[in-house]
Amino acid sequence: MRPRVLFLLAFLTAAVSAHAAEDAVTGIKAEYRNGQTFITWKETAEGEASAGFRYDVYRSAEPITQENLSKAERCHKGIPYNSAKLFGAAFNKKDRLDPSKPTAIIVEGGKPLPMWSGLAVHTAKTGGKAYYAVVATDPKGESPSKIVAGQSATTEAVEEKVAPIQPIKLYDSKDRGQYWKQTCISGEKNLPLHVELHASNAQGGGAGGYGDYYLYFATAEMGWQDGLPGVFSVKEMKDGGGAARLILENRDTIVRPGGEGTQETYWFGYVCVPENAAEKQPRAYPFTERRLDWIIPWVIERYSADPNRVSCGGGSMGAWGTTGYALRRPERFAAIYPNRPRTIQKGLPSLVAFDKTKGMLMDDGKTDYFERMNAVNFVTNHPGDLPFYAWCCGRRDGFATWKEQLDMAAALTKGRHGFAFAWNDGDHSSGSHPMAQVTKYYPASKFALNQSYPAFGNSSLDNKPGNGDPKDGEMEGGINLGFTWDAVTDETAKWSAKLGNVLAKDAPVTVDVTPRRCQNFKPKPGAALKWSTTAGASGTLTVDAHGLATVEKLSIPPGDGTVLTIGE
Repeated sequence: MRPRVLFLLAFLTAAVSAHAAEDAVTGIKAEYRNGQTFITWKETAEGEASAGFRYDVYRSAEPITQENLSKAERCHKGIPYNSAKLFGAAFNKKDRLDPSKPTAIIVEGGKPLPMWSGLAVHTAKTGGKAYYAVVATDPKGESPSKIVAGQSATTEAVEEKVAPIQPIKLYDSKDRGQYWKQTCISGEKNLPLHVELHASNAQGGGAGGYGDYYLYFATAEMGWQDGLPGVFSVKEMKDGGGAARLILENRDTIVRPGGEGTQETYWFGYVCVPENAAEKQPRAYPFTERRLDWIIPWVIERYSADPNRVSCGGGSMGAWGTTGYALRRPERFAAIYPNRPRTIQKGLPSLVAFDKTKGMLMDDGKTDYFERMNAVNFVTNHPGDLPFYAWCCGRRDGFATWKEQLDMAAALTKGRHGFAFAWNDGDHSSGSHPMAQVTKYYPASKFALNQSYPAFGNSSLDNKPGNGDPKDGEMEGGINLGFTWDAVTDETAKWSAKLGNVLAKDAPVTVDVTPRRCQNFKPKPGAALKWSTTAGASGTLTVDAHGLATVEKLSIPPGDGTVLTIGE
């Protein structure tokens, strides 16, 4: 390269560095609310020029100056330009620079932040006074700007304290679109809540076009960086039976470091090295699950929903999330509806490169992610109550194998868990159709955490799924379809219910029946219990090691069915 060219390159590099150093942040503000401090500022440049800057945020118990900056805590690093953009509206450079794309509202009822504003959110870990400063750098984090008191550094302290964080309501259900009357929040208490997990769309975006709409900023335990934004919505709709229920829609997507794109998380989380983490080796962090663990209880309390009647479901990636997340929370979900799930998860989102063949440890440093996400093993090793598991899949799904669906059905049957499964010979698209058969017989309205129900297994009406080869077995069919129950009695010494099957037209159906989610009927392992039916059958069973009482090969006649009584 010629000396003159080298000289010009060196000159341009020096000019860029000098430019970054001279362009200080202005208009800094720090406001504390609900356990978090919102730091805003005017960026150093507008338009295309803004893309040449990143921002570091510092915190200290004393006013921050150029001289003591090195002693301050850097709580955020490399915040991208136009970070005040509303989450879901600007995940690429074009949209970040588009003035028509909305910016965030950080005070309920307030105005959107001005274009070319920066935004960072710090979650209080301790109480006390805090000062903040923002330093502009180039995209590599070099050439920092100078600290200017009152412009890039606060001169008045904010009083912080540890407190529950709160979402910010941006829109009310009655103000959202032409269908608001069908989705408007009525205020009725004790409605069931359904958590809907979306499928993959690779774009991020919002969280539903209707309902009350919220923006929140997650804690450091919920993302690779403290204060990562997210959105969710809550709407009210009628279920298939015409009863009202609340529906929560969330986004699993996060903003990647650098702000130039999104990362889907499979409703689990992702591999990363969190900002300011003590552990510097990449780990698989269940960040999205922690977000859901915060959002769902908040929605239940805020909308006075019935905590005993919470269900979860979703298609494709939403089914993977329903299986990976909701199945593991029997204390929260009464029933779950994965539509084409992976029951043995093989994928893992990541912000860093890693070798899958070597596995990946969870954040505890002990558990392998791929072992943890094997739902078949989880069911096998969890004899206690689980959410009723209702799912469907096509034999030629392409994402999930047919064999893992059969392994799941076998594990649920062996564990005496409540479930229903339907299938067809479809691919990942048409394989969604059999879900109508499952929800027809087992809507979420039939299940509650405080209500016992009968789990069925080894039904004589089951279709033959085959040996795991997609070409073997009946191409369409189901397991545990058509069963009905009502008049459940759940007492200390007796359990009974009226049982039937709408598909048993001309002959009785035989099936194993196990009372599940019992509130009072909790027989001791090894106990011998008598059972009888109003159809004239009777016998004695032995309670298994897990306290489960199963009547095997119970005959249920067609028509009105029969009443089964176990105990007295």
